[in-house]
Amino acid sequence: MITGLKRARKRKRSTTGVISVALLVGGLLFPVIAHAADGRTVTLYADPNTGQVFMKPARNRVRIGDYIPAHSTEEIERRVEMKTQQQLEQDRAAMKAELEQRQAQQQQWNAEMAKQVSEIQPFAREFGDRWYKKISIATLVYADYRYFSHTGFGPQNLTQENWPGPGNNSFNSFNITRAYLDFKFTPIDDLMMRVTPNVYATSGTATADAVGKNTGWGNQLDGNLGYRLKYAYLDYQTFFKKVLKVAPMSEDKFTFGQEQNPLIDWEENLYGFRYVNLTPWNFLSLSSTQLGFSMKGPIKFNELQYADYDIGAFNDANFHQFEQSNYKQVMGRISIYPMGAKSRFQGLGFTGFYNYGYSNKTADLNGGPNNAGRTGNLQRIAVLAHYAAETWGIAGEWDSGHNAFSSGNLFSGSGPLDQFQTVTPPTGFGPWDKMVKGIQDNGQSNQEGWDFFGHYDIPHTPFTAFGMYEHFLPNTNARKNPLDFDRWVAGVQYLISKNVRIAIDSQNLSYYHDQFTFPGAELTSLSGANTLQKNTKFAVPRDTHGFYLNLEFRY
Repeated sequence: MITGLKRARKRKRSTTGVISVALLVGGLLFPVIAHAADGRTVTLYADPNTGQVFMKPARNRVRIGDYIPAHSTEEIERRVEMKTQQQLEQDRAAMKAELEQRQAQQQQWNAEMAKQVSEIQPFAREFGDRWYKKISIATLVYADYRYFSHTGFGPQNLTQENWPGPGNNSFNSFNITRAYLDFKFTPIDDLMMRVTPNVYATSGTATADAVGKNTGWGNQLDGNLGYRLKYAYLDYQTFFKKVLKVAPMSEDKFTFGQEQNPLIDWEENLYGFRYVNLTPWNFLSLSSTQLGFSMKGPIKFNELQYADYDIGAFNDANFHQFEQSNYKQVMGRISIYPMGAKSRFQGLGFTGFYNYGYSNKTADLNGGPNNAGRTGNLQRIAVLAHYAAETWGIAGEWDSGHNAFSSGNLFSGSGPLDQFQTVTPPTGFGPWDKMVKGIQDNGQSNQEGWDFFGHYDIPHTPFTAFGMYEHFLPNTNARKNPLDFDRWVAGVQYLISKNVRIAIDSQNLSYYHDQFTFPGAELTSLSGANTLQKNTKFAVPRDTHGFYLNLEFRY
């Protein structure tokens, strides 16, 4: 009995202890849970002797561990982080597998493409050799803005340039003077065909064209931009190289068709500013393009050029005229470089040019060698000394001519209405125009002139200074010719790129005699008139002064 009581007491104490521990732990955990409700982790400590649990460390307390509430922020972040990491690893594995698959597929495609290219390569090479390497396409455009402070009658400064005559000071305009499309085709190394059409400014009279008995059509040329053929020629390029096998002339060729004039194109390249103004004989009367047959090229020894020539026979017309003459003209230019030249114009050179022919008129008007009267032959001569360095160049020229400058050449830029036979009766310029025709269009006029031109590249800048001076006597047979003039051009070029350049310049034509009356007796002698001509008052024309902004685009 006593033993039973002892056991009952032990069970009671044990039960009481468990309840006490439970109440204690519960009492402790309640604030812990409440404290951890804000989502932060709580560290718990226990007293081994008493079994009590604490939130703070102290003596005789042992760290139990961290308590994290089931739905705390840190637990959620930890689970999200684990989930994200797992997802990333899965995505990386999937991407890697897809990339390996694509690489394998790309390798297969590359192999198939290489096979296809190897199969079509012979055809593509053949096609390229036939076409892409055989065809060249280029373009060249000249444009300008011009302002004339003083207007007068005179030759054109640029091809197809016109302005109103005296009494129209301050005239100005924007212009497209040239627009070339250049096509070259080389079917074989021996041959090259060039076709170059160009757009140009047309001009015409204001009269109507008669159509039928009572109908007229207005002129369609005046002011329009026309389209015409500039070049169309065939080069035979390898005769001296392959047939004759003359090494010094291996670059020489034969040319047939509508081609460059032997002097003008060469001198334009020597001068370098064709887009600004015309070279001397081109300004006076000689066309830049002739229709005929020629032989041309350099003569070299040990890769140095010692001579360059261009000789040929051509129509008496040019690229913007129909041939009317029964005869032909010959032209020839030869340039000598005594010290040898590494390029076409480099170093010291001497050039001579000769032209002999007849006016482009029918036989019953022209005369020719069988009737060399007052409409006889024409001649042009030019002799030049020139030097071209890397950054500068200079040239001097002497010109001589016979029947090589007519009243039509004088008035190519601007002239009186009487010159072009567009009015009846004559205007106030009628007597003066008659004097000009009597001096220049008599079949016995002789010309002489002197020219200088050059350029200088300003160091360390894209600017180049250039200029040209021309002194010309239209007919030296006259004791005092009122048409004697000086032409001078001066400007500065700005090189924007190898394709585009612009220039600002002044171009002037000055008739250098003081005003005087041209005697009728001398006009009678010069013109071959049967009756005495009247004196011509105010015989000296007015000067022309222009300012230009020129542009060249080439590609």
